[in-house]
Amino acid sequence: MFGKYTVSALAMSISAALVALCLGVAPAQGYRICTFKGTVIDHGWRNMTLKSGNQCAEVNVGWRTKYIPNRRPCLGENVAVDFILEDGYMKATKVVSLSPLPPSAQCYPPPPPSSATCRTVAEEPAVTTEGCVPPQAACTTKPPAHVTEPAWSPGKKEAVTKPSTKKPAAEGKEEVKKPPTKTAPEGKEEAKEALQTEDKKFKALTGEVVASSPKSLSVRVVDEGEAAEVVNVRVGLKTKFIPFRRPAVGEKVKIEFRQENGDKFGYTVQVVQ
Repeated sequence: MFGKYTVSALAMSISAALVALCLGVAPAQGYRICTFKGTVIDHGWRNMTLKSGNQCAEVNVGWRTKYIPNRRPCLGENVAVDFILEDGYMKATKVVSLSPLPPSAQCYPPPPPSSATCRTVAEEPAVTTEGCVPPQAACTTKPPAHVTEPAWSPGKKEAVTKPSTKKPAAEGKEEVKKPPTKTAPEGKEEAKEALQTEDKKFKALTGEVVASSPKSLSVRVVDEGEAAEVVNVRVGLKTKFIPFRRPAVGEKVKIEFRQENGDKFGYTVQVVQ
C-alpha cells in the first residue's frame, strides 16, 4: 500500500517540477525590440538606409512594418525605427516620422542631374563605377518640371530664333511665281479640330478610395442629392500620382481621366485628404 502512494507522490512531484521549469523558461524566449534614430538617405524595395552621425544602418522593411504616419518616409527625413534582430538582420516593426512635412507641401523625387543624356532604347547605357552623393528630395508646394512635363530632358533650354541673314533679290531679276497652294474645305478642318479636342479632353471626379489593385482603383463618388456610386478607373505606368505613391484605402482623391470605349483611364491621381 505504501509503495503505491510513494510512486504516485513521486510522479506528482516530477510533473510539478516540469510545470515550474516551463513557466520559468517561457519568458526568457521572448524577443527584444531595439530602436535606432537617424536620417533616411536611401530607399530600396525591401530595405531602407539610415544615418546617425558617422554610423549607417540598413533596415529591412516589409508588409508587417507599421508606418506612422501611414506612408514611407522621404529622403532626408528624421525617423525612429523599432526593429528586432533575426539571423543578424535588422527587421523593422515600426517606423515613426520625427519631422513630419507641413500639410501644404508635397514630397517629389529629386531631378536627374544636368549631365545626364537621353538615348533611344536600342543604344547601350554607359557604365559608371564612381560613387556619388545621394540627391535630396524636392519638397515644394508646386510640382517641379520633371514631374509635370512628360517631355522633360536634362539641361533643356528654350530655342532662340536667329534673325534671317538672307540678302534681298537683285532688282533686275524677275520674281518667280509660286504655284497656288490648295486649301482644304473649311468644314473638314473644323471636323478634324473638333475630333482632336474631344480626344484630348479630360474629365475629373472626386471621391474616396474603397479598393486598390495593380491596374485599377475603385472610387466611391457621392454627388449632392444622389446615391453613392463606385467608379473603376484604370491606372498604369503613364498615370501620375501626387504625391509620388499610390493612395491608400480610405483616402480622398481627385482623378483626372480620359474615357475610351467605355473604360476610364486615369491621367493624374492626387490625394486631397
